[in-house]
Amino acid sequence: MADDPTTHPTWTFLTNHAHVLVCIAQDPDSRLAAIAQRVGITERAAHRIVHDLITAGFVTAIKVGRRNHYAIDVDRPLRHPVESQHLLRTVFAPLLQRDTTTEA
Repeated sequence: MADDPTTHPTWTFLTNHAHVLVCIAQDPDSRLAAIAQRVGITERAAHRIVHDLITAGFVTAIKVGRRNHYAIDVDRPLRHPVESQHLLRTVFAPLLQRDTTTEA
């Protein structure tokens, strides 16, 4: 398969939960519709994933007017036994930085 950015891979190394977390980290004021579009999932799926992340303590939603602002707890250990000895910060640090290449 060529490295064509217009083709969609059939699988990726990260889960949709990880993709949503990265989107939130890069834009903590994102709306669910924007997260869903960026990840390539439905808005309902994005809502469920954000709820999962909040329930697990990785994300906190802070109400600002009618919108949410999200904060990530990067000092939480990852959930699976294979990587549970690592903190979110350690494994995801490069991905959790705000993407400044697309900002004007």
